[in-house]
Amino acid sequence: MIKVRLSVMLLLAGFLVACNSTESTLNVQGQTTGEQTTAAAATPPAGASPAAAAPQASAMLKPGKLQIAPLVGAPVNIVTPLTHRMNDVAKTKGIVLAGSNDKDAAYVIRGYFSALAENNQTTILYVWDITDAAGNRLHRIQGQEKVPGAAADSWSVVTPATMQAIADKTMQEYASWFAANKA
Repeated sequence: MIKVRLSVMLLLAGFLVACNSTESTLNVQGQTTGEQTTAAAATPPAGASPAAAAPQASAMLKPGKLQIAPLVGAPVNIVTPLTHRMNDVAKTKGIVLAGSNDKDAAYVIRGYFSALAENNQTTILYVWDITDAAGNRLHRIQGQEKVPGAAADSWSVVTPATMQAIADKTMQEYASWFAANKA
């Protein structure tokens, strides 16, 4: 049984690592403008850049707006606290966010999530790909958060505070990476 769960966990982690595209953008106030976030949205749209699958060497980054793309794998009610916190943290760190219809974003951050329950504990796995406007992946942020409790619907035990903690870590890592690589 443990080998099966470990295999499932590794398979899902592999899926998260392979994800590199979404279909529409997320309004920085936390409202989706396209389909609801689902695992099906992980399918790259026609014409997606194959370069998005592999990180590019970090060139010196120029200042520019960051657009938050739709988050894949988690229900909208779960990601709403995360997107609100990302918006708030961006303001405090001086990160300018682009709106969902803003065509002049220099960078896009795409998030992929999975929740796995085991031994009365739920683990949230997350991967963020930061791309340039052309879709070339520049950086990857990944991690996990554990929350007590397990349920048939793993997302039902995930609290807003947990998702806000992920937002805090994500925006801190983005800000640090950007500062270390800016022109």
